[in-house]
Amino acid sequence: MILLEDDSREEDGDGGAEFGVVRRRTAKKGGADLLAALIERRTVCLRKLGRTRAGEVRFGRLLRNAAVTAAEMIAEQARAVGERAAGRHVLAIQDTTEINLNAHRASKRGFGTAGNGCDIGLFLHPVIALEAGHGGILGLVDAQVINRTRGKVLDRKKRPLARKESWRWIAGQRRAREVLREARSVTVVADRESDIYAAFAARAEGLHLIIRAAQDRALDDGGRLFATVAGWTAEKDRLTVKVPVKPGQSGREACLALRFGAVTLRRPKGESHSLPEEIALWAVDVREEHPPHGATPVHWLLLTSHRLASPEDARRIIAWYRMRWTIEQVFRTLKSNGFDVEDSQVIAAESFIKLLIAALIAALFTMQLVHARHGATGQRLADAMTRFDCHFLAALTRRLEGKTDKQKNPHPPDSLAYLAWIAGRLGGWSGYTSKGYKPPGPKTMHDGLIQLEARHQGWIIAKDV
Repeated sequence: MILLEDDSREEDGDGGAEFGVVRRRTAKKGGADLLAALIERRTVCLRKLGRTRAGEVRFGRLLRNAAVTAAEMIAEQARAVGERAAGRHVLAIQDTTEINLNAHRASKRGFGTAGNGCDIGLFLHPVIALEAGHGGILGLVDAQVINRTRGKVLDRKKRPLARKESWRWIAGQRRAREVLREARSVTVVADRESDIYAAFAARAEGLHLIIRAAQDRALDDGGRLFATVAGWTAEKDRLTVKVPVKPGQSGREACLALRFGAVTLRRPKGESHSLPEEIALWAVDVREEHPPHGATPVHWLLLTSHRLASPEDARRIIAWYRMRWTIEQVFRTLKSNGFDVEDSQVIAAESFIKLLIAALIAALFTMQLVHARHGATGQRLADAMTRFDCHFLAALTRRLEGKTDKQKNPHPPDSLAYLAWIAGRLGGWSGYTSKGYKPPGPKTMHDGLIQLEARHQGWIIAKDV
């Protein structure tokens, strides 16, 4: 069910070991070129990625090449993220998004069904790394692709957890622990779908969890989770958060009452007896008690393995959970606000999965720049995947800057914010940050990176002349 190609296959018998090594090296270089094209040209259209007919054919062959695997793309990114994470407290955020390809149903091969059971498509489940202190993106930790080619599962309750789609949450947290082993601390953050007793039980030593509760679980004292938390009458704190715009609902500021306390979950009936009978956690409840008329009140019940000794501790858990929104922004960049992967003309599922993973990595780079644009993350260029020459960036900055201080690039040349300023300006941002001026968002960064690549190509040609 989870499609991650195995790159441990033996070499072809007719080519010999040496020929196989050459093939892998060639494929690896081609994969790097494809990824660079995605990052710099912001499209999944092979014709635009390749620029010429020969380039289009080359990338098409690359995606069909058995030596090029999604697993290797992910592993390369994970290795880099593991190095960046050393000594940091890292949030490993995981979530699932549907890729619906029904608009091109007639031309697709090898795809299963989407969430409605009728359309064709598949599901992408990435784990991305953020620095907990400032929320800056470090990159891709892992990704799983689910392709439901076998139709509806009839024996769901009888199947072992490791063969269910829900296993992805446990696999994601295990992979995060492995990839981020040099980090000072790792906290896996996920939404309600990951509220699985086995996921709490599978937590490794040195790894923490923050999961939004979905199940009204039995507690060790005979009570139920939801009723117990609702009975906590004493507020521990109040905080104000910005609620983003949603369909049919404008953005606003919400005042939330905060309560927290210790809870001990009891093993659900029907769960394997190999799981512990009880799991001790902490619960953080935030609730908007007087929402505007017609608005859906904010209410989050978060379960965490972090010990909570003060309101400041609880506020920190809420802040880390809210950083989960980053992965939603990445999904939008991957689909409607950037690469438009659901409109891909790639026919075969196996090839599309490789392109999807490469586009995911490129979407993460776009969002890296969005997060770094103010300089608040303090990230260096080394935190990002970029090949732009520092002399090229300095020369381009001089052309983009105005005469006044407000029109200058205010960031250090070796910072990620410096590059974000350039991309934003090329994408149409005025450069002003005072009240009334919007900062560059994902779409502006997307457009700016296209312009940045065009200028970079001219820079390379000029150097070679």
